Amino acid sequence: MKILMITSVYKDKSLGNIDTSTNIVNSFVKEWIKQGHEVLVIHNSHCYPKIIHKIPRKIKKILAGKMGFEIADYVAVQEKKYFDNGAKIYRLPIKKYIPHTQPRESAIKKQVNKIVSVLKKEKFVPDVITGHWASPQMEIISELKLTYHCRTAVVLHGTGYVESSKFDSKKYLENIDVLGARSLSQARQIKEMLQLDKLPFVCNSGVPDEYLKNYRLNTEKYRNIETWKITYAGRLVSYKNVDATIKALSEIKSVNWEFNIVGEGASRAELEELAQQLNCTDKIHFWGRVSREKVMQILEDTHIFVMISTNEVFGLVYLEAMAASCLTIASKDGGVDGIIINKDNGFLCHEADNKELRQILEDIIKYDNNKLTQIVKQGYKTVEEYSDYKVAEKYLREIFEN
Repeated sequence: MKILMITSVYKDKSLGNIDTSTNIVNSFVKEWIKQGHEVLVIHNSHCYPKIIHKIPRKIKKILAGKMGFEIADYVAVQEKKYFDNGAKIYRLPIKKYIPHTQPRESAIKKQVNKIVSVLKKEKFVPDVITGHWASPQMEIISELKLTYHCRTAVVLHGTGYVESSKFDSKKYLENIDVLGARSLSQARQIKEMLQLDKLPFVCNSGVPDEYLKNYRLNTEKYRNIETWKITYAGRLVSYKNVDATIKALSEIKSVNWEFNIVGEGASRAELEELAQQLNCTDKIHFWGRVSREKVMQILEDTHIFVMISTNEVFGLVYLEAMAASCLTIASKDGGVDGIIINKDNGFLCHEADNKELRQILEDIIKYDNNKLTQIVKQGYKTVEEYSDYKVAEKYLREIFEN
């Protein structure tokens, strides 16, 4: 099958740390190639006036904490053709002037023409066109449908554009066969917002095969716990609500605990100050950015993983924590609500609610070993169902069967 993937975000590994984008789409492409499909990727890189891309990195990090994404370096948005895991990638810049705004109609038309030219040059006639992120993918794919008459889909990574009256979702959906969302709660929101007849399909990320190979089910760490080890791994930005975890833990006096905070971000100084105010500095360890191997080592030694973010679309780190045999606490109505079933294979807490989180932590601490190991085993079993290979297969099935 010939799959045309159109996306606003595609990680160029050759750029190293310069490219700070997620590799969500890379993973789907990699698995489809393994499954014998031919994949061509169009990366619609958001290209702002050059001065915006040249903003010093320190300021970009501060802005990222407020906007939820980091403005790329100029080199990461320029036109480029390269290969990734056997797929051809065309990075085609599309002009924008302000983040979180829709490109002009003239820019959309120009981009559609560029894509059609690429497909003609490659002699690539798609059997399916799918896209990630609302804009400009919905605008572009709805136009391409008129030329290629194949199955079309778009996976939304939030509700920002579709809830805006300025974004004509219903018009674009006339030429888009299937709509997807990154979580069950988000799918429900989109169905209601757009008054859809059917629930958008849930397009979950998978767990890389190496995670399942590297981690083994380990219930022994729950025997005779002297110090409870709690971990957060991710960016230190306000919407991740790491402060709520610090507040919750600071009130737990009945057992010994330590909190590992792995990652960097604009909120680090505030979190360090909070730990000092609550007299927890001896129990809280700020690791900063560490190697992949170190993250694995910390998770393997962790009893409880906590991330109760606001509007978390999907966090692969939750599944990695479950693979590492951690008791995992995620946001209720967040990206993994539906994958994590409360008190069955993990726990759910209202986002940023430190009082509820404290209660959940205290309940976990009181559980006997049998109850703890039962939840850990269910978590590990869940992860096995979410391998990269399986979720990529399911993705295509949803497009053709939905």
